[in-house]
Amino acid sequence: MLLFLLSLGAAGIPFPAAQEILPSGITCCDEEKIRLAMTEEALARILHKTGPAASGDRQESDYLSEQAYEKIKKRLPAGSSHEQRLAFMRQWLRLPAVDRDMEEFQTLVGYFVLGMSLEIGSTLQDEYDQVVSRREKSLQWLAELEKLPRPDSKSLAQTLFRLGLSQKKLLWIRTMERKWRNVPAGSSPFDEFSILKKNMTGRAADPGRHYIFCLSGRYRSQFSFLDEFLENYRRSAADFRAAARRINEHLEILEE
Repeated sequence: MLLFLLSLGAAGIPFPAAQEILPSGITCCDEEKIRLAMTEEALARILHKTGPAASGDRQESDYLSEQAYEKIKKRLPAGSSHEQRLAFMRQWLRLPAVDRDMEEFQTLVGYFVLGMSLEIGSTLQDEYDQVVSRREKSLQWLAELEKLPRPDSKSLAQTLFRLGLSQKKLLWIRTMERKWRNVPAGSSPFDEFSILKKNMTGRAADPGRHYIFCLSGRYRSQFSFLDEFLENYRRSAADFRAAARRINEHLEILEE
């Protein structure tokens, strides 16, 4: 993603224009909070270049933040504190560019923010879309089953066939409640997400998603987009579970 953003910059497309080209708009959480968090991440990475002791043990680095540091390093107030340098860089982002270095600093940070925000936002949205799809499908199945006035084994079997509910899907629904795992208190956001995902799909989260949750969690107290995602994900999982329970009540006819 960052390489693609760099290609836009090389083509002479300014950051605001690139922002219009790339997909935007997510429903699982507040996208603006993601952008604000990634702005802080960009500044933290730049500040780390001034010396690890100034910004803790943060080790992440990338081409964009390294180049942004080159544009601002001579302007950073000498002898200033960590917070003073952060404040200075924030101001440089807000003010109109007065020279080439300031313009390039703003553009480089902008590309980083846009790229990382898109990566985080699209990842969370993709996972949310999957659970919403499962919730909607289960509600659709339930609605069709509840249309049966006096269901018997034959009419129920016909309805299940029409809905495309195979024996494998039926077995999964029948055993889902028994296998459903509650999220332990104090679980990390990624662990909670992974447990809920496995409850609904039978598959745990891709370990590759862990970095997204780790990076998002770094700014959890300032920008609550991760908690918004988890709340929406949790609610969809609860709706899905409730629908599956009701479906199971209808399926009991097949055992009579």
